[in-house]
Amino acid sequence: MTKSNLRKVLNIAGSVIALLSVLFVAHRIMAYWAQVPDDTFTLKLLSLILILAAIYGAANIILASAWRILMVGLEQSISFRIATRIYGLTQLAKYVPGNIFQFAGRQFLAMSHGFSGKAIAKSTFLELLLLVLTGAAFVLWMLPLLYPAFNIIYGFSLFIIIALLIALGLKWQERSSLIKVIARYFLFLVISGTVFLCVLYSIVDNWIATPALVLPLIGAYVIAWLAGLITPGSPAGVGVREFLLILLLKPFFAEIDIVLAVILSRITTVVGDCFFYLYSLSLR
Repeated sequence: MTKSNLRKVLNIAGSVIALLSVLFVAHRIMAYWAQVPDDTFTLKLLSLILILAAIYGAANIILASAWRILMVGLEQSISFRIATRIYGLTQLAKYVPGNIFQFAGRQFLAMSHGFSGKAIAKSTFLELLLLVLTGAAFVLWMLPLLYPAFNIIYGFSLFIIIALLIALGLKWQERSSLIKVIARYFLFLVISGTVFLCVLYSIVDNWIATPALVLPLIGAYVIAWLAGLITPGSPAGVGVREFLLILLLKPFFAEIDIVLAVILSRITTVVGDCFFYLYSLSLR
């Protein structure tokens, strides 16, 4: 098989995965929508979901930017536009059962553009490793939910110290590009947690959002997201993320409010991923 034909096959394979992803996402949205009571969707709530979905969709550009930095570090000259397009067209595949098709689709599409398959695989490994390490650090934000004696000030201060030590260590090893990648992952995770926080805040009555509770809630969401990420076979962490959030937040909120917030936040992130897909589709 010639190189030209191989690229066509890889491009078709990536496109098929992307198409399957769209079908699974449509099914997933309808399934979530059916779980929400009809009287829940007020105009105010729908507007909030669309705004938060747009914010979450835009935050995916941060992930694409981080992947581009990893690829450039592996001596692959990839533009921001192409990196965003490839990343966005394959990101929906995380909703396909198996939790690996987003990486397979990215591998196929990136190789069809002429990039090294070995470098793409390495970038995927680095992405997962750095996402897991960045997400795991948020356990210091979450601990006050489990151990009230562990003040959020202690947890946040320890978080900052560890982050500075890691940054200094990477700079000393002349790996400053990884600092940029980790900073982008941190920003994306904070935005994701804040989106969930806004949905929860819109549902729960008579709740004052104080820093002592806001940061632990963001930490709990990130840890639940991380558990879903590393669970084999769980499409986009479905089920795992929801179970952990209910387990962690049950002492602080009514279970019905947590369940509703989890479902609505899932709808929000799925719609946001769709926005990012459409934006990536428009890049030529």
